[in-house]
Amino acid sequence: MTITEESELIEPGSLRERKKQQTRQALHQAAVQLIAERGLAGVTVEEICAEAGVSPRTFFNYFPSKGNAALGLPVIGVADGSRERFLLGQPTDLVGDLCELAAHAFELPAERTRMRELLRTNPDMVPLILKWMAELRQAIMVPTMERVDEQTARTAVTLVMAALVESVHRWTVGTPDELAERLRGVVGEMGALIRPLS
Repeated sequence: MTITEESELIEPGSLRERKKQQTRQALHQAAVQLIAERGLAGVTVEEICAEAGVSPRTFFNYFPSKGNAALGLPVIGVADGSRERFLLGQPTDLVGDLCELAAHAFELPAERTRMRELLRTNPDMVPLILKWMAELRQAIMVPTMERVDEQTARTAVTLVMAALVESVHRWTVGTPDELAERLRGVVGEMGALIRPLS
């Protein structure tokens, strides 16, 4: 079970969910502090865990690497419920449904100003962002290709990923539903720009 799937089974305000959020935040803060001081290569996962007071095994339930922890990039996963809802959608709703699927496949990093500063001072971390985006693209591409042909899937996913990048630059989004709405809005803007050319 992925983190995303697990979190769907937990009541948002429950003690367990709050504890998970506290652990994630402790790991993130420890990674930010240590990597800001010593750089990415100068810090180990074990040191981050010691600073946060958790075990290395626990670390990988929240982040796939120390760089992801510092940048606040969580594990990506499409929950079974989200996938099933997406696959039941109508052909005319593909892009809107894909916005919903993408928005629920991960949690947006909360501290994007700090993320930009880390990337500025540690440019060796930029590939982590690119890899994370590629993983998100692949995670939503798989169910999209179950719903439509590969070429249509690639085009639709490319459109939604572009909308995601633009949305993250424009806004600080709190919830997956809010992000999905923003994505649909940006996709609509893109469509309005393209129509005069057709």
